[in-house]
Amino acid sequence: MLIKFGSIVTRGSGKLGGHVYSTNRGGAYVRTNQTPSNPQTTFQQSGRAVFTGLTQGWSSLTEAERTSWNQATSSFPVTDRFGDSRELSGKGLYISLNKELVLIGKPILSVAPSPGPILVPSALEVIVFIADGTLTVNLPSLSGSDPVVISTSGVVSNGTSFVKNKMRVLLPEYVQIVQEPEQNYQAYVNRFGTPTVGQKIFFSVYTVNDSGQRSPSFTKAFIVV
Repeated sequence: MLIKFGSIVTRGSGKLGGHVYSTNRGGAYVRTNQTPSNPQTTFQQSGRAVFTGLTQGWSSLTEAERTSWNQATSSFPVTDRFGDSRELSGKGLYISLNKELVLIGKPILSVAPSPGPILVPSALEVIVFIADGTLTVNLPSLSGSDPVVISTSGVVSNGTSFVKNKMRVLLPEYVQIVQEPEQNYQAYVNRFGTPTVGQKIFFSVYTVNDSGQRSPSFTKAFIVV
């Protein structure tokens, strides 16, 4: 449970006493915490395996390697759920950068890198074409070699506009997305089921650089055709 204090408590984020405290575009809210009926999906297990592997990897580093991460934290500030800038721990930084590299199939870094340029996507076009069973992605603001990660909300109601808590990683790597529209469509079906014409789906994309830094996400809604 995270609480931000001012002259009085102004915001909360997390779980407490069977309730979840968070914020959305409408402001702060509280809802009853609900346990998913199947919290052990293949995707969740895969994510936990990556986290476990990186945690063990941190323990396997040399003292000099861990020191490099501890000393690099000020170079990689992050924005927390309250919109405030803060520094991760050395271990947190190691896990944060390397989990993105694992996602796009890049080697894990043992020594802390230097910050690098981050390409920010500014356009996204997705066509989910039922008749051909294809999911085609076009990223006109990026080159064909920029590593990217595509997330999707699955089908949402036409009135839905806030989907941050619904996005799930579907496809890493730009080349796969462009060259394999049939496989991309099948990956979607395997995770979310078969969509129908006229349904609304949000897609989101972000890039990952060689240091494991991720860009802000570009998110847009599309209608299945």
